[in-house]
Amino acid sequence: MSSFDDIFKKYHTPLFLYARKFVDDEDVILDLVQDVFALFWEKKKFRFEEEHVKAYLFNSVRNACLNFLKHEKVVRKHQENRSSVLQEMDIQYYGSGEKSLIEKENLEKIYQAIDSLSDIHKEIIELSRFEGLKNKEIAERLNIPIRTVETRLFRALSSLREKLSKNTFHIFLNICHLPAG
Repeated sequence: MSSFDDIFKKYHTPLFLYARKFVDDEDVILDLVQDVFALFWEKKKFRFEEEHVKAYLFNSVRNACLNFLKHEKVVRKHQENRSSVLQEMDIQYYGSGEKSLIEKENLEKIYQAIDSLSDIHKEIIELSRFEGLKNKEIAERLNIPIRTVETRLFRALSSLREKLSKNTFHIFLNICHLPAG
């Protein structure tokens, strides 16, 4: 039996490299491996014999990668749907002709900022802000811990805050009709 720290140090890099066989995005891989270790810790699997620990970790990473790839298909579908939803919102927002060109430019900046996010962060923004799902619903849909949803949403919103001016970020929040966190 090994301590959690020993197991983490021993397997983190091999699990990361193993996950690269399935997923190309290093940020995603780090999140997936982190999620596996979080569940590993929560379930106290590190108390098992070494051979069982190794099998559990590698199987868990493989399953996490396969689940991610399934959800990547969902992301593509959401991106296609998002485009039509954003166009509809654009028409509604500017339909009266009263909105200025500056506001329209802000909307373009919002689209660009969202598009510049990593796939996992775009997915969370789309599910949370455009589909209006709660964190628990997102966690269930993506089959990930709610804490991971919260972390990804926080990172996505923080990234958007950095990329957008304060005014443009508030326009983003108002268009989505949802609070910032």
